[in-house]
Amino acid sequence: MLDKNKPFIQLREFMGDVVFESIGYSMLGNFQVLGFDLETTGFAANKHRIVQYAFVGSDKEGNHVNVESLINPNMKIPIETTDIHGISDIDVKNIPQFSEHIEQINNLVKGSIIVGHNIHSFDWPFLEMEYLRCGSELPKPYAIIDTLVLARKFKIDYFGSKKLGSLCQKFGITLERAHSADADAGATLLLLWEIMKSYPDKFQVWWDGMDKSLPN
Repeated sequence: MLDKNKPFIQLREFMGDVVFESIGYSMLGNFQVLGFDLETTGFAANKHRIVQYAFVGSDKEGNHVNVESLINPNMKIPIETTDIHGISDIDVKNIPQFSEHIEQINNLVKGSIIVGHNIHSFDWPFLEMEYLRCGSELPKPYAIIDTLVLARKFKIDYFGSKKLGSLCQKFGITLERAHSADADAGATLLLLWEIMKSYPDKFQVWWDGMDKSLPN
């Protein structure tokens, strides 16, 4: 399980300093790199809301970043989604709504490399819709890396599955508290490092050729 108090130190220990320095730092070391994950009230960004978000990684200086917060969605959380992530109406009853988190999220996203699993199809549309509801514009990160996209491009799976939990199992990443935003965000970043370590040439070609601002 990713140590909540030392996420980036544990990332380095998991990969090994030599591998981290030669692969991770050379390509991504000049940026704030953050694993990102959301938990929501449902699956449709146009009608459901965010109930938890997390950013886990490091800033440009290598200092660890670990931000996690619940959000009051201003709507009832269906029991079927509570069964998935464990967040209920009681948990968010006295929690601020999304608009009060915008400044913090702005500082985390702007100019950063944001890493998520299925982020282009799920997490990012939810974030964009919450900003739209608030009449605000979501800042542009330097790049968005979707580990599901990488798994598809590099033909990585675990017994046919490309789900986050399955890929973590393939690479020996322990994912406890799955469907908790901070655990999933940290695991996604670990998954990226494992993909970079296992497929360095493919990743370098993909990274050099990708449009950093658009889905890839």
